[in-house]
Amino acid sequence: MSRFLQYKKWLAVLVVPFLFACSDSNNNDAGTDPEGPGDGGEMQATQLRLTHASPDAPAVNVYIDGELALGGVEFKQSSGLVTFDDTTDVVVEVRGILPDESEVSVIGPVTLTLEGGIRTDVLAIGNLFDSEGNLTIAPKVLDGVEIEDGITDVRVSVVHAAPGVGTVDIYVTAPGDELSAASPITASFEDAAGPVALAADTEYRIRITPTGTSTVVFDSGTLSFGAGTELVVAAVENTYKVGPSPVTLLAIGAEGASEVLDAGQWGAVRVVHNSADTPPVDVLVDGAEALDAVPFTAASAYSDIEAAPGTYMVTVAADADNSIAPIMAELPIAAAQSQTVIAIGSFADSSITALVTDDDRRNIATVAKVEVIHGSYLVAAEIPVDVYLTADGVIADAEPAIPNLAYGETTGQLPLTPGDYWVTVTAAGDKSVVAFDSGAPLALEGGVNYTVIARDPSAEEVTGSPLINVILLTD
Repeated sequence: MSRFLQYKKWLAVLVVPFLFACSDSNNNDAGTDPEGPGDGGEMQATQLRLTHASPDAPAVNVYIDGELALGGVEFKQSSGLVTFDDTTDVVVEVRGILPDESEVSVIGPVTLTLEGGIRTDVLAIGNLFDSEGNLTIAPKVLDGVEIEDGITDVRVSVVHAAPGVGTVDIYVTAPGDELSAASPITASFEDAAGPVALAADTEYRIRITPTGTSTVVFDSGTLSFGAGTELVVAAVENTYKVGPSPVTLLAIGAEGASEVLDAGQWGAVRVVHNSADTPPVDVLVDGAEALDAVPFTAASAYSDIEAAPGTYMVTVAADADNSIAPIMAELPIAAAQSQTVIAIGSFADSSITALVTDDDRRNIATVAKVEVIHGSYLVAAEIPVDVYLTADGVIADAEPAIPNLAYGETTGQLPLTPGDYWVTVTAAGDKSVVAFDSGAPLALEGGVNYTVIARDPSAEEVTGSPLINVILLTD
């Protein structure tokens, strides 16, 4: 089989989910001067589209000819089509946004020649750094595509933009066909091809396996699609960290990008026992035991409870007697969603409740992502706290990094500059009442997600006046 025909089959395989998602729209822009392409050297518009496809890079600012053109572009976001009047050279620079809002150049400046009547796509791909700290994010410039009016078929270009995903075998079959009856197409990181014209109104099923195996890690289910759409389809890393699929698929159109998940994409739940006077508990999901005898301060792994999208009855019951169930609540789980369910409150006071957080699990190389949760009931249910982050633990002249955090509240996930932080927690507005002191700086690393839960001391930890302690989780 020729390389062109192999790429054409590969394009047909990867594009189907996006065509299904976009089957009722035509993303083709005329993209030319109102006078038309014409003869005699009339101006022809040219188009540029930029897409953030680096899985661990921060949001970026994009500069064109030294001027800010796009601000705060996140992973899996696209500029849509940016139009220029005619053939032109543009200087493009991509700068990563650090937690303190400063910038660092990660791509370019690079000069691109944009030809009249041609659409150019540039994707930022690759991890931000390699294992030795060298910058490895890079621009992937796809071959230019002629801008056409009124297309009636489907035009697709494809790029493998998932650096952590090795070579894979891609199968395209009729919905009911056995995998063994098809011949796979093989693709590796940075492979790109297209565009090709595809027929509309066809049903497919796409499955992806690691090369040479029959283990399906992506399954599209049954798909159909309409005509009149122009797309770049990028396979990007599954940074949700849920389910077996290593990729999701990004449809990059005229106005921006949209994502299509594996049809079998599940959600995940992490459970934390944070009630100091409650004995070990079992966690039941729709009546079936998911976790057994979870003790105070223990946390399950996200992978311990993964489930298909839906609403589930979650019961937290005494391990010794499941009829004693201080928490019974319905929990909606969405595809690719990760949540943490924290049992807070007091068994003796019948105040145990579930605090639920939504967790963005993508790791960003330049960011220590930190969420702080006030879960201390016995000590500080009526006392909001201030949290100080300092170099040496001296807070006399410091302002709290997190002020007035009340019981049951969470900060959400905060982006911090990686480094060493001495953590001090006081009663809100009163630095003389220190409830927690880390005793030394804590190292917060880039590319790690932290959850810090303020908790009560256990019976064994209480000596004199009880103080707040913490549960520290990483992902």
